[in-house]
Amino acid sequence: MRLDFLITRTIYETPTVSQRALAKKFFVSLGKINSIINEIVEDGLVKRSDREGTYKITEKGKKLLDMHKVDGAIILACGLGVKLSHDSKELPICFLEINGERLIERQIEQLKSAGIDDITIMVGFMKEKFDYLIDKYDVKLVYNDEYRYKKTLSTFYHARELLRGKNMYVCVSDVYINENIYHKYEIESYHTGVYYEDCKNEWRYIVNVKNEIKEVVVGGTNDFCFLGTCFMTKDFLSKLIPLIEEYYKKSFTDDYYWENVLVQNFSKLPKMYLYKLGEREILEFDNLKDLNDYKKYSSVFSKTIIDYVSKALKVDKKNIKDIKCIKENVANLLYSFRTDDEDLIIRIPKENANEFIDRKNEAEIINKLNKLSGPYENVINFNEDNGYKISKYIKFARPLNIKSKAELKNCMAVYKKLHTSGVKVRGSCDMIDMIDRYYKVIKTNDILIPYEDFDIVLDRAREIKKYIEKQSRPRTICHGDPNPDNILVTDDGLKLTDFEYGGMADPLSDIALFGVYVGFDEEKVFKLYEMYKDAEGKNIFLPKSDNEAKKLIALYMALGGLYNAIWDIVRVARDDVDYGTFGMAGYRAFKNYSKKIHIK
Repeated sequence: MRLDFLITRTIYETPTVSQRALAKKFFVSLGKINSIINEIVEDGLVKRSDREGTYKITEKGKKLLDMHKVDGAIILACGLGVKLSHDSKELPICFLEINGERLIERQIEQLKSAGIDDITIMVGFMKEKFDYLIDKYDVKLVYNDEYRYKKTLSTFYHARELLRGKNMYVCVSDVYINENIYHKYEIESYHTGVYYEDCKNEWRYIVNVKNEIKEVVVGGTNDFCFLGTCFMTKDFLSKLIPLIEEYYKKSFTDDYYWENVLVQNFSKLPKMYLYKLGEREILEFDNLKDLNDYKKYSSVFSKTIIDYVSKALKVDKKNIKDIKCIKENVANLLYSFRTDDEDLIIRIPKENANEFIDRKNEAEIINKLNKLSGPYENVINFNEDNGYKISKYIKFARPLNIKSKAELKNCMAVYKKLHTSGVKVRGSCDMIDMIDRYYKVIKTNDILIPYEDFDIVLDRAREIKKYIEKQSRPRTICHGDPNPDNILVTDDGLKLTDFEYGGMADPLSDIALFGVYVGFDEEKVFKLYEMYKDAEGKNIFLPKSDNEAKKLIALYMALGGLYNAIWDIVRVARDDVDYGTFGMAGYRAFKNYSKKIHIK
């Protein structure tokens, strides 16, 4: 991508932007940004300003931008509607209200604020509903009478003369864009891609080292998926429009989206780039369920929590902005927000979550790790009464890629650094202790145990505990929940997060439980152990031999499976949610691993 242009444009729009912010924005290294800024300073596009570390655009830079002005935008809004309740009539999906704004109006206002005034909305279903937008925003409407039986290929076809010979945005109407991504100036054709941990049935981009889109595939993990806005130069459109016309006339393309033509013809078209956006930077609303899910997550960030953030951080409530739910897991909701130009994240435990977690112990771990320089999240506020945790938000961080040998090596090095940190706390995350903790909840609350031979399995687990105790294994600070989701890949290396289940235990248990979480067998987990041994730092917690290490790892993997099974029993009863075969797989893993090891 033309980073020289993009950086020049960003300096024009935000003269106070830092190099670090530019690196995060464009997913490149700080060194790369520094090199390009030196180049555009030398080329006379920008110059250093009076404020150290900032720049301002020159007349030459402004002339470059003016050569690449965006001519306008079309918004595709022909699709069918959604019922807001059983009694209501259908409305176009883009009339859904998020945070008091209609989707269609928010997008128009974002375009207008970026300097895009020539806006056309392609309408179909309930076209009359859009009429007021002409008066309110000075937009144009174009009707597509084929909307009922054809997809967006036909809409694009009917809009082709609005696009021909122009530099244009093509926007979808059923999305909520958190931060304005539109600009007055664009130089290259691109399609936006939003980061997803699990791409499922989403279209996922395949790009080269230059970030050029080469193809689109379905499914995958930890990648950028096809969503939202597309920008196309007039040169790109001059090649695409004839293909649109060709496909429109074919008999089999009634169900085609216009992007089908795009992805089938990348080799015939000029270069198109991927514009990367972080997780949930664009939210798509296909139906009422998407809206209800969003409202469910958003409603948790209520006045009470805003009051809490305001008091905890000593900031005015008006400065708490850009609140969005970025993740939900079994126990917590995570929200990102901004205050005083700082990106933060708050973890809010769900109902019943605190029943299973010693928050005082978590507070002790956080306080001690905060005093160390190391691969740990930066927690700036923690409430041990309710478990609310406010941390620095690392934008564009992603979970560990377990298919990457290099990342697995780095991961084992991070766990070794934790284990050798010297931190000691009163709490335990020993697997048997954790199993006993959940078993106590089961007995106290008369929760049904679905396994016929559970007592036999529990007795076997206690035999394993006695065997491990005889080995006089060391107890160090451990994570206790070494799920790959709790170790983030960032620009500054790996970061361990969420020590809810942390405490003192055998450091081998973190390695073994990590293996259980990711579905590795004993051989692969032993390779993790070898990575752990080879990592920087003293090997002061290792078994006497590889054979003993293999035996202990298998036993800890067995206990990890049983822990997952008993956790599943309690959570299903408490949350009234079916977690599928998670518990059964753990129960079977206990049996398979424990029977392989003779411990008498």
